[in-house]
Amino acid sequence: MMERVRIDSSRMGTKGVDLIEELLERVHSVEPPPFARYVPDIEDITAYAETIGDVRDLVVLGHGGSITTFKGIYKAFSLGREEKTRVHIIDTVDPNFIQTVRSSLDSKNTHVVAISRSGNTLTVIEMLAAFRGLPTTAVTMTGGNVLRSLASVNGWEVVDVPGEIGGRFSGNTASALLPAAVLGLDIARISRGMEKAYEHARKSRDLLDLCGEYYLAERIGKRVLYISVYSKALAGFNDLVTQLVHETLGKERKGLTALCFEGPECQHHTNQRILDGPEDVMTLFVDVDRTEGEKMIWEGEEGGIELKDVELKQLGGYDLSTAMRAEMWGVMRSMEELEVPFSRITLPGEDEEDLGFYIGLWHYMAYYSALLRGVGPFDQPAVDRAKESALGYRLGR
Repeated sequence: MMERVRIDSSRMGTKGVDLIEELLERVHSVEPPPFARYVPDIEDITAYAETIGDVRDLVVLGHGGSITTFKGIYKAFSLGREEKTRVHIIDTVDPNFIQTVRSSLDSKNTHVVAISRSGNTLTVIEMLAAFRGLPTTAVTMTGGNVLRSLASVNGWEVVDVPGEIGGRFSGNTASALLPAAVLGLDIARISRGMEKAYEHARKSRDLLDLCGEYYLAERIGKRVLYISVYSKALAGFNDLVTQLVHETLGKERKGLTALCFEGPECQHHTNQRILDGPEDVMTLFVDVDRTEGEKMIWEGEEGGIELKDVELKQLGGYDLSTAMRAEMWGVMRSMEELEVPFSRITLPGEDEEDLGFYIGLWHYMAYYSALLRGVGPFDQPAVDRAKESALGYRLGR
């Protein structure tokens, strides 16, 4: 287990998860779900990624959960990296955006990866039409589906993903790992991080107890979970976190609304609402243990410049990691004073294994939370109904 992950729910302010101990024990004893049992073939995925090679442009098509994890991985690892490959993530059928991307491609040095677990995601099929004629790989489940049929007709390679694992839980499959491998990322470490998170969730109670606190808080009216992520890298997964919370829990008029933002920037647009608005909110702070960063550069500065009645030269001597923690600590202190419930998850760092662990942690948080509420963790019936209506509109029905 990743021993240094810290999960603290002591400031949640409920009467305690001991009230639902029997329910928690029952949830904790369930068999591992499909996403936690699946073991990807890292060697095969890496070998196939090498056949794509160092292309100038990588176009990754997908919609919903099948692509959200890769979006997070790419955002996290593109920070400060010199990119040999331009990555174009197409998760929309916005015609202006698609045309802009299509016209910018080096067609002789481009590869398209089209991802749809079911192989029948209409928007992905529509996106593909705009990139006809380019070398393409289809990532989909086995069996008969439209994407596999298109691959057969057009001579595309196909990479299989397990049909029993839904898109939003597919981070440890080729859906996310293949495009990451094409970029040269260490997918073995990303995968290992997820597997360690699954192990932690099964062997320890801290994550489940946190889910239990949220369950109890929801029952007394705290139905908004404000997730403030104090890490530029981890914040890349905010869309994935939001999807896992909404699609997994939001059923039968149960579940939470997730407001998942990057800190400290979110303090300027959401803290006023959290601290002084309706009392329907609980907060999760997410941060990492950082080594010392850049020192505050104004140490010893002359000239009498002041900030909030403190001379600028007196602000020196601490590093930017301290400044980051201070921003979060200031909000936490305000919440303590106002008795706003909050919790905290701290990861040991931001490398491939840490980020994989973060993905896996949210997989299990969503899964446990659905079981606590008695709703199915892997379906999304309202989403499916909306897709049917959208198809009818396209056909003029």
